[in-house]
Amino acid sequence: MSTQDISTTSSFIILVAESENNASTSDEWDVMEFSSLAALTKLRKRYPEKMKGRYFYALSRGVDAQFRHIHVTEASHFKQFVRQIKNTGVKI
Repeated sequence: MSTQDISTTSSFIILVAESENNASTSDEWDVMEFSSLAALTKLRKRYPEKMKGRYFYALSRGVDAQFRHIHVTEASHFKQFVRQIKNTGVKI
């Protein structure tokens, strides 16, 4: 895995999606948006991940022409996501 130093003033968004493990596929995911890793860390300290939950974390650098988020990194667990952000060199 190569790392890159991203030092531009581009705005990044952290997206978090949550759902229950036993939920049907038609159930919607709850999606939250954060502007900083500190805000997400504060939420996770207050409300840790549950074993019965499904999670998706993504660091987005904006949207493309079809309005789909462009993911810099993504993970299914909080600690893994934090490590990946630190490895990319993004300061958020």
